[in-house]
Amino acid sequence: MALELYQIVILISIGALVGISISFIGQTGMGIVFPIILLFTGDVFLAIAINLLNDLITAAAVSIGYLRKKQFKIRVDIFIIMIIAVFISFFGVFTLMTSPLGNIFGWFVPLFTMILGLSFLKKGFPTYESVKKMAQNMARKTVKRGKSEEELAEIHKKIDEQLASETDTIQGFISRGSRLFYLLAIFFGIFVGLNSGLFGASSGLVFVLALVILYGYPLKKGVGTALILSIIIGLCTFSFYQIFGITIKGRFFFNFELSFYLAIGSIISGIIASTYIQKLSAKTMGRTVGLVIFVLGALALTFYFIN
Repeated sequence: MALELYQIVILISIGALVGISISFIGQTGMGIVFPIILLFTGDVFLAIAINLLNDLITAAAVSIGYLRKKQFKIRVDIFIIMIIAVFISFFGVFTLMTSPLGNIFGWFVPLFTMILGLSFLKKGFPTYESVKKMAQNMARKTVKRGKSEEELAEIHKKIDEQLASETDTIQGFISRGSRLFYLLAIFFGIFVGLNSGLFGASSGLVFVLALVILYGYPLKKGVGTALILSIIIGLCTFSFYQIFGITIKGRFFFNFELSFYLAIGSIISGIIASTYIQKLSAKTMGRTVGLVIFVLGALALTFYFIN
């Protein structure tokens, strides 16, 4: 498809917002990219696939800053979540391609993005502090049962120190090999797989929470590692869309022009934002992106029913 100049400008601008969005705790750009591609093409599967590819490219650009500072650590046991996520993502894509769910997503996802936009309008983007509090609360709930007041106080202190740590030491809050450890790993894996396969979302924030709560990562190292894991799951799911696209639908779900102009904006803003992320206002940027998401979701929903 030949793009008009205004479409190119819109795509680069949307891509720039995605770069900023992913820089804040590794969030997906799904709420921004999906509705605009749906507006331009009317193709649900293409919109999801392009968002996956753009998230993958943007995560790679944003992760450069974390890699330079060595704010990442890949451990073998993390792949418990990854294997489950890839497996669920595979069946999620297959279900979407072979069931009426794909038609439902034409109106459901735009409606979901409108709700997401309202959430950002109200609260702004998650920050290191807000995610820290979220992780603290979740970690405490998972380990508090049967503990005395002294033990709880020690656990709370350990959680606070671990999240703020700048060292390479990683010690989980939950005993590795315990029943709770495996239950949480399965839960996070299923959630990431469904989120990626059905919605085309990179689940960066979910990865951060899993790494912090389940594996005891410091927050900054968790974000850097989550970006790398997002690249892996995004690449796998994007491949599934192409494999099932050609075998079930008879076509690839890829458009070079749309992906190229989105990537320009995402890469530039992602590199800049990841470098100066602490100087940006999470509330202001989140509300701006929230407004864009809400408007795009409303437009995509309107044109879906018109078409």
